Amino acid sequence: MRVVLLLAVLATVWWLRAHYRWPQVYVATDASMAPTVDRGDVFLAVGPVHHLRRGMLVLFPFEDEDGVTQVLRRVAGLPGDTVRLVNGRAVVNGRPEPWPFHIFAPKAWRSPYVRGGNLYTWGPTRVPPDSVLLLADARDALGWPDSRFIGPVPMSAVEAEARWLLWPLRGGRFLKSLRD
Repeated sequence: MRVVLLLAVLATVWWLRAHYRWPQVYVATDASMAPTVDRGDVFLAVGPVHHLRRGMLVLFPFEDEDGVTQVLRRVAGLPGDTVRLVNGRAVVNGRPEPWPFHIFAPKAWRSPYVRGGNLYTWGPTRVPPDSVLLLADARDALGWPDSRFIGPVPMSAVEAEARWLLWPLRGGRFLKSLRD
């Protein structure tokens, strides 16, 4: 009986590990997702992500000359969506979205790196199949890298969903939800 119970537990653990990843703890190293997740905030993320939806916070790997970094961004557009920014506010399929955003340096609205040259009023762009459009909540150059700079991101590159803010406590709550 013990052997059967042990095998059942091992099979369950193996199945869970194969189909789900355990929550991972991350620390935001910059303010690119402020006001939702600020520099120094600690949050939990869970992956893989099976169903992407607009507004959710996700992690994807970004590689540059410094190596690979896990980047936290908001899903602004799904395949087939038309997305644009108007004075920093995301407009998806003609509807302004209520997601929080922040402009740290209003005079820094132009960047040679952004596709289209304007950080706050941008697009419209149609999201290709099998891709998502990801935006930082900070609409300045601090939002690098997001889809204004690097274009659409393959859906397969999205590795995890940020679900809970651990620290600092907001409203006296531990495990504040980051879901819409």
